[in-house]
Amino acid sequence: MRDGTPGAAIDVALFRLRRIWARPLRSRKIADPQRPVQLSNVMVVHAVHKLSLDVPEVTVGAVAEQLDVDPSTASRLVNDAIGAGFVEREESEVDARRARLVLSGRGRRVLEVVVHHRRTYLDGLIADWDEADRETFARLLTRFAEAAMARPADLVNLDQVIAEAIQEPTTLR
Repeated sequence: MRDGTPGAAIDVALFRLRRIWARPLRSRKIADPQRPVQLSNVMVVHAVHKLSLDVPEVTVGAVAEQLDVDPSTASRLVNDAIGAGFVEREESEVDARRARLVLSGRGRRVLEVVVHHRRTYLDGLIADWDEADRETFARLLTRFAEAAMARPADLVNLDQVIAEAIQEPTTLR
């Protein structure tokens, strides 16, 4: 299945990166040796932080949108992050019937450490590149990410193509 196009090379590279970065953090421990830091906790911490920069109050619904998950899934993820001590639920200052989410001190520390660790790792990966290549890569990767966000994959069509493919003999090599 090699077609030699830039899209094919990007597809392979992204697949390889996803396998590296999707490894769960379950073996990593923070503070409480009985409580593993879950990737989902880190995702919620990032979401609450990012949203807090843009909106007056962060809600579970906003976290659901930020993480692109169902509200029930977001509620479970937020509750897990609260249970881990990374997020706190406070009474809304706008509507007493709602709750707002804020990072705890522990959550802010986790965010700081995770961001620092990730950026140090990424800087190390490109440390031997010349400055122009690093800047070009950052610019093009940012442009690529923005294009992907503006035009998400058509998963409905993908489901249809897969359904048709499993009913026909394969032509891929």
